[in-house]
Amino acid sequence: MAAFLPIRTTRASTEVIAQIRGAILSKQYLPGDRLPTEREMARQFGVSRVTIRDALRALEAAGLLEIRVGGHGGPYVAAPNSAALTESLSNHFQLQGTSFHELAEARLALETTAARLAAERATAEDLGAMREALEEVADSASRSVDFHTALVSSAHNKALLLMWSATRALLEEAFDTLHARQPDMVEVARQVHRRLYRAIEKRDSELAVRLMREHLYDFAARAEKAARQGGAGEPGSPGRGTPPAAQGRSNAKPLSVAKRGTRGT
Repeated sequence: MAAFLPIRTTRASTEVIAQIRGAILSKQYLPGDRLPTEREMARQFGVSRVTIRDALRALEAAGLLEIRVGGHGGPYVAAPNSAALTESLSNHFQLQGTSFHELAEARLALETTAARLAAERATAEDLGAMREALEEVADSASRSVDFHTALVSSAHNKALLLMWSATRALLEEAFDTLHARQPDMVEVARQVHRRLYRAIEKRDSELAVRLMREHLYDFAARAEKAARQGGAGEPGSPGRGTPPAAQGRSNAKPLSVAKRGTRGT
């Protein structure tokens, strides 16, 4: 296990955080491992237990630690969880006034790359997961998102999957609303997904990329239409902090507005 070093008193908790974070990221401590007690860490760092406690709380908020209570309580290394990233990313998007147009552009870059990699790397198990999502998409709009998740998983790229998992939650809230306003969307998505599946199954990466690009362009157009029809910019809606660069763009709706009338397919 890692042995922590005494630190300077200036911004002591910051240095404590840095050392513990470094020990976790360098895998000296693995998910589920228990760190030394507050008393022991205070001795090793040469600081008070209050300083240690503050550092542990900050690391817990960052998603690196889990503070457990009870007989076997204490600081434990947390298992990777995209929920914290999702919430943080959502907050940043909202505060920066990110438009749905900008999020759709980011999704286009992510999912076309995933489609290409999936065509190159998908296993029999991956194809089975996509088939399972396809079987139910006609009966449930939410299964459309499940197909995209299965496809991104088939790319076998942890960074892409993490980014998709984080942004997916931003698109889900208004998914049913968009489908309710445009009933043909479920059938259109089902047909495109089947074509995507066949392209990936045949290892045709160029076709997979083209189909995904066209699919997401269609989704973006439908989302913008729904946002306009749904009263984008109504009084009291968030998004007043839209950056100057986004102002004046007719198709750039604040994300918080678009979320009420759209959801990813």
